[in-house]
Amino acid sequence: MVKCLAILRELTNSPNRESDDALILKATMEHLRIQRVSATIMTPEQADGEDFLGWDMIVPMCESYSRLRRLDAWERVGRAVIVNRPASVLACYRARMLAAFRERPGVLMPETELRPTQGAATPDEPAFDMSRGAWVKRGDVHNTCSHDVVFARDMKDVDAIRQDFQRREIPTMLIQRHIDGDLVKFYGVGPGQWFTWFYHDPHSARRLPFELEDLAAQAETGAAALGLEIYGGDAIVSQGGPIYLIDVNSWPSFARVRDEASVQIARRLRARLRQLEPGRPRGKT
Repeated sequence: MVKCLAILRELTNSPNRESDDALILKATMEHLRIQRVSATIMTPEQADGEDFLGWDMIVPMCESYSRLRRLDAWERVGRAVIVNRPASVLACYRARMLAAFRERPGVLMPETELRPTQGAATPDEPAFDMSRGAWVKRGDVHNTCSHDVVFARDMKDVDAIRQDFQRREIPTMLIQRHIDGDLVKFYGVGPGQWFTWFYHDPHSARRLPFELEDLAAQAETGAAALGLEIYGGDAIVSQGGPIYLIDVNSWPSFARVRDEASVQIARRLRARLRQLEPGRPRGKT
């Protein structure tokens, strides 16, 4: 019987989502067990003491740099399939994601500038128009608290946010042009297996018209740029214009669609595991 090890996300990287993150991983592993897979779940701390020998697949939700680097080194030995790959999770760090999106044709992202947080001088105005404000985001991991992504009305706000990041030893920040439109959340398993979406706030959404295939194409292109198989993210449907990709991340909580998502994720993982069974060549799908 093939063996799969799932690693939970660090609690510090699951702000207000600790239970949801754990529940999607547990539900997925339950579906794998039904499909004749020996599935085990560990906390990141428990996995730190695991040598990974004997596991056919590793499914990491963990996001700390040191843990991902350890998994990346293990993957290079070629002894286990890892989904999502450590390099792909590291690519979700915002500064790396920005670079990957800029190199990938087809990804449409609001104008964004990467800046250091160090220094006492007031930051220069960005090259893009900030008359409608901008979003300032920490340049490394995704949100760990409510003030990791903050709306700035002007450069005075930007500098106050920069100083907060500096105090918290966050070395870089992104300044991203605000796009007026409907904020949507999407989830995907792929490439091309399953996709869904919903409004962040259905009550305030204007329900601007858009083509679902355009949203799916943006999401899948962004996920492919990062090398993600299990992903989620945010996009803006603009007024009479294009769909902008705001964020893509590895192994989101899938909270609103957990039942369906866990089936689809398990299906994807089982397909990857079948490559390891006797008589089947090992390779990527």
